[in-house]
Amino acid sequence: MTPPRIAVTWPGSAPAYPEWFHAELDRLTKSAADAVERAGGTAVVFDAADPQLAGALLRDDDWDGLLVMGGGDVDPLLYDGDPHHPSVSDVDPTADAFEASAVVHARAAGRPVLGICRGLQIINVALGGSLHEDLPFEGTPHRNYADPSGPMVPHEVTIEPGSRLAAVVGTSATVPSGHHQAAARVADGLRVVAQAPDCVIEALEAEDPGEWIVAVQWHPEDAQGDPEQLEAIMGALVEACRQKGTRGAEHAREEAVQ
Repeated sequence: MTPPRIAVTWPGSAPAYPEWFHAELDRLTKSAADAVERAGGTAVVFDAADPQLAGALLRDDDWDGLLVMGGGDVDPLLYDGDPHHPSVSDVDPTADAFEASAVVHARAAGRPVLGICRGLQIINVALGGSLHEDLPFEGTPHRNYADPSGPMVPHEVTIEPGSRLAAVVGTSATVPSGHHQAAARVADGLRVVAQAPDCVIEALEAEDPGEWIVAVQWHPEDAQGDPEQLEAIMGALVEACRQKGTRGAEHAREEAVQ
């Protein structure tokens, strides 16, 4: 059986990102892509900030699922937010457009979608939701990437029993995250399936059990994360892609026979 091909997107060449941020995202993207390969998939990495690739993912039917990785802030103009908010930074409109279009296209085509950190935010915004431009940090477990003590902080999340995510990682977990934005208004067709102790949304997934859309606000691919959790999440994505591909092939054969 041909391994499912997973399109992995990240803003690799975003000009607004400082050098250290590029290096951090490069490390995380490689970690996630390697986990896809270990799970039996083929990771095909796309630099979402490369204008030469604009539309390429949408024209390429030779992929079975989508993984949207982390990055900078999503442009507030995409969700009727405040583009002049002082905390908004590292915006890359090219990456926003590429990844939002990829999410919409993947959903329309029935392909599984997984989002990590910014990936969750892109999925929510692409499907009609909004974001908090900035989270208060006092008394919360969240940390901005600009915090000098380090980009990631471990904290607890509670996961909704019966959700796809709970079936993969259980109903509670300790996770590493580093973000100053989060989902606010949840897009139609998505539901909240995990929250932090301060009630910040930590995971979303599709309401329709026939759709495989899962998004986490934390970084399972970070070195501080639980390796077993990373393998379980990527394994679920690859298996979902494999099943979708099998059903698609069976449907095509049935139509050919008819």
